Amino acid sequence: MQKMISALTDRQRYWLGHVQACEASGKSMAEYAASQGIAACAMYGGKKTLVKKGALPVMRPTRFQQAQVMETAASNQWRIGLPNSVSVAFVGEVDARALTSIFHQ
Repeated sequence: MQKMISALTDRQRYWLGHVQACEASGKSMAEYAASQGIAACAMYGGKKTLVKKGALPVMRPTRFQQAQVMETAASNQWRIGLPNSVSVAFVGEVDARALTSIFHQ
């Protein structure tokens, strides 16, 4: 990895530092860029270049998460928790078509 970093230009090392600091901060790229007074689009561009050069791993967001029933609902109030900490809550009767429309939006 050190060999890869030394092969980067000064500008690419600049963006690598910011991308690594962003990941360590736990903030989104846009939040981090705003907190540093950097244009988010420039930061995304810098990251894209680093991925192309192999200095950063290719990371594709997971589009689908497996959901499982935590408990059966006794009323018409529903809460579905997904493994990525996203939850969906709603009230009313639910059938397969309604669930499909909720999760495919």
